[in-house]
Amino acid sequence: MTNKEIAGAFRELGQLMELHEDNPFKIRSYQNAYMRLRKLDRPLAEMEPAERESIPGVGKAIAGKIAELLDAGHMAALEKLRDKTPPGVVEMLGISGFGPKKVRTVWRDLGAETVGELHYAVNENRLIELKGFGQKTQEDLKLKLNYFLRSRNQFHYAALEAPATELSQLLQEQLPEIRIEPTGALRRRCNTLERIELLATRPLTAAAVAKVAGCSEVVPSEPDRLNGKFNDFPFTIWLSPAAAFGSRLFETTGAKDFLEAYHGAFPEVDITGLAEEADVFARAGIPVVPAELREGDWALDRARRGSLPELISRADIRGVVHSHTTYSDGIHSVARMAAYAKERGYEYLAISDHSKVAVYANG
Repeated sequence: MTNKEIAGAFRELGQLMELHEDNPFKIRSYQNAYMRLRKLDRPLAEMEPAERESIPGVGKAIAGKIAELLDAGHMAALEKLRDKTPPGVVEMLGISGFGPKKVRTVWRDLGAETVGELHYAVNENRLIELKGFGQKTQEDLKLKLNYFLRSRNQFHYAALEAPATELSQLLQEQLPEIRIEPTGALRRRCNTLERIELLATRPLTAAAVAKVAGCSEVVPSEPDRLNGKFNDFPFTIWLSPAAAFGSRLFETTGAKDFLEAYHGAFPEVDITGLAEEADVFARAGIPVVPAELREGDWALDRARRGSLPELISRADIRGVVHSHTTYSDGIHSVARMAAYAKERGYEYLAISDHSKVAVYANG
């Protein structure tokens, strides 16, 4: 379990305790633990118990809960609070700017126990009747709630990149006979994703994935697809014969508009049974279109004219314009961040720490 995951558990514990109007001093200690633990450089899993206790703001009780998380994978106090809280109410805590006190009000006074019920209440103008709410607060929540519903069950690319790489490496190391590559929106590096998507050669099976990677709920949903969860992230693994891997990689990578444009532009080209994806483009007589550009038909037009744009690389990044330091909710000091920026060869670093008004971010 990572420091970020451990810190997140204490954040949720504090939120649920506040929701249930528990001891305010304990709530504050867990909130402080969240802020402290998420900024640690060294993994908590590598520390001795005494060393964890010596971390400022931790102490014996919190160190015991850290050990519980590391040893058992869960925290009894947190599980107890989850059990007495409707899942939909817990989900409400994930709505930006909608803290435990307001969640408690709509739960206890309005009887809303799901995000859907809250959405109906907002649209029916019922929140302005509640203490602590007004027309402006309700309208602000409506905007945040609509965004929450639009982005539900989606992940930032950065959140899925690491577990996707880890899952691929685990399978490749333990099953060296298979070929495995990222595909779908993951391979296109879309900003937001619904799941990890990989393409692997047979004879990979659901049982093999579950055993090697310790995945849960691995089931074959179709003859050529396995679905499951890895570290709580949903994944789909498409299956293909080795001889047709390139064809299948092409078909599972491109967005619908891109694939329709390709087949419409080259209706006579047979791309079945190709082991390498590059042959799909070679048969059409065009250069390989990078996966990141396979969203619509425009990239095919550029490929046919020989004018595909070059992708931005890390070498093109000249600086960073949004960063936080330990002056608010960042993890590193100004000096350390400046030194690191110079090491990376950046020309500038803009620091945008929160002001004191942002109490939630330790401004």
